[in-house]
Amino acid sequence: MTLFLIHGLMTASLFSFYFGYFYRFKNNRVHRISNTIGVFFNLAAAIYLLCLKYLLGGIEENGIFPSVSRQIIDIHRFFAAIALVLMLVMAYSGYAKKRVMHRKLHYVFLPLYTIVYISGLFIFQTHSK
Repeated sequence: MTLFLIHGLMTASLFSFYFGYFYRFKNNRVHRISNTIGVFFNLAAAIYLLCLKYLLGGIEENGIFPSVSRQIIDIHRFFAAIALVLMLVMAYSGYAKKRVMHRKLHYVFLPLYTIVYISGLFIFQTHSK
């Protein structure tokens, strides 16, 4: 169930980001609201995952197991951390109306976040206790 919640939050954030991207020229208000919701879902999933790992005994204790080597997981986490920082910088630049930086960052953020999302679907699996 824990992995389902993480995947659900990440899926909601991915859809929110692409929905907001679709409305970037059509309706800036929808763009901002959708991307803010995406940031919220992503941060909720990240905080939940960190709580599982460091406060609730580890992800294995909660039924989430890696299906790949430790090196691949570390690479996934590295790029996930970069995507998180880019997401926060994009949120700041969008609300601060720093349009040039904001527009350039989305060329990196959306593909990177999509790749991290898809890889996360495949490198972790769940087992019953």
